[in-house]
Amino acid sequence: MTATRIREVSTEHVWQWLSAGWRDLLEAPLQSLFYGFSLALLSILISAGVIITDTYYALPLLLAGFLLVAPFFGIGPYSISQQLEQGESPSLRSTLLSCSRNSFHILNMGLVLLVCFLIWAMLAILIFIFFQQGLTPSSWQGFVSMLLGTWSGIQLLVVGTYVGGVLAFIVFTLSAVSIPMLMDRPVNIFEAIQTSWRAVWRNIVPMLLWAGVLASIISVGFLTLYVGLIIGFPLAAHATWHAYRDLVETADA
Repeated sequence: MTATRIREVSTEHVWQWLSAGWRDLLEAPLQSLFYGFSLALLSILISAGVIITDTYYALPLLLAGFLLVAPFFGIGPYSISQQLEQGESPSLRSTLLSCSRNSFHILNMGLVLLVCFLIWAMLAILIFIFFQQGLTPSSWQGFVSMLLGTWSGIQLLVVGTYVGGVLAFIVFTLSAVSIPMLMDRPVNIFEAIQTSWRAVWRNIVPMLLWAGVLASIISVGFLTLYVGLIIGFPLAAHATWHAYRDLVETADA
């Protein structure tokens, strides 16, 4: 019988996780970049849909919501890091099938993140309606002008950022190590979430830094019109695997 223990880490470990993630990316570039290209392509398709339907106001909602579900999309790169750790040559096929291990609880964790995204979408729409009285700009330029050039737009931006930030942090505490743990061990979703929560709060300063680093990597990916996601996303996911390995240990009960 084993009991989960949480290690205490320092802010220096954050950069070590990134360094280890970068090594994994270099050791398995094709497999890693496959997931980066796939995510960038998906983001482009979603953005194209927003442009075609003239629902520009939905794009920030979707981009911010991505941060909530990103841990689930990292399953493939997590699997690559796990295979490298075990001295194996990473197989793209095996990474695509990695969900089959402990699949019930992994998929349930995905549903939890999806529900969090839907909650964010509902809150974002309500905030938009409250500050804009349901008025929607008809162009991207009009949306930016409304958001940055009017008092109600600035209020919308501030309140939306605050609410989204609070929700994102809550989701981060639930998912910081939970999905890698579910892939690595035969534990249930409740134990994985509890472990993630404990890992974050026991190491609150380095984990806040880690959350900021992850958000910055993804933000750069968006700001570079998704080109940065090709490298940034697998890098963040590989590093997350190493964060899990560093934070969570298994010891005899």
